Amino acid sequence: MALSPTREQMLALRRRTETIRYGMGLLQKKRDALVLAIEQERRLFASLGKRFRELCVRISMVYALVRMYEGQHMLSLLHPGQIPLVVVMERHSLMGCTFAQFRPAQSEDELHPSTMKYDPALSSIHLDDLLSALSDVDEILWRYINVRAKLVALEKDLRNTMRKINNLEHAVLPTLRAEYKRIREILAERERQDRYTLKKMSRKSRFISHECENGLL
Repeated sequence: MALSPTREQMLALRRRTETIRYGMGLLQKKRDALVLAIEQERRLFASLGKRFRELCVRISMVYALVRMYEGQHMLSLLHPGQIPLVVVMERHSLMGCTFAQFRPAQSEDELHPSTMKYDPALSSIHLDDLLSALSDVDEILWRYINVRAKLVALEKDLRNTMRKINNLEHAVLPTLRAEYKRIREILAERERQDRYTLKKMSRKSRFISHECENGLL
């Protein structure tokens, strides 16, 4: 048998509703902050992407010139002295959203050692241009990767935040409001019945008293 609703239950339900509204307000502020951060990262990502594509075009042109004037053997001389690339991953957090950022473990000198076997004095200027372009694209590439990783994490967190807000707004809060209204109506009806019963008993009591005073009972 279900217990009859009480005023304490109604008050507890109202406090819970207010708490959920407060939590939803915090989620909405987080959503707005995420949208702003995502827009900033998207603009930066578009700018880096444009610069990256420009550098790729430059590398392609210079690479073709090196092969044309220096030959494939000169490109093969750039490999000796290079060491394996070790990538370090660092975790960062923004408004509760955790995302990874990457960087090479080696220093700039270790990544580009001066132990290449080609003689700069005997090579064309196109080879220097190729090395310069590769160095430029290396810096852009790391920023491009990190912005992309951050952007993906922020967009995923935004989707989760929107899903929570929609669930609270369209499922949880309407259910709580309906339950609160139901309990309030039951309590109001109970109070009306109690007042009616009390009024009826009061009239009956006065009638009995009146009859007793007149000696009819």
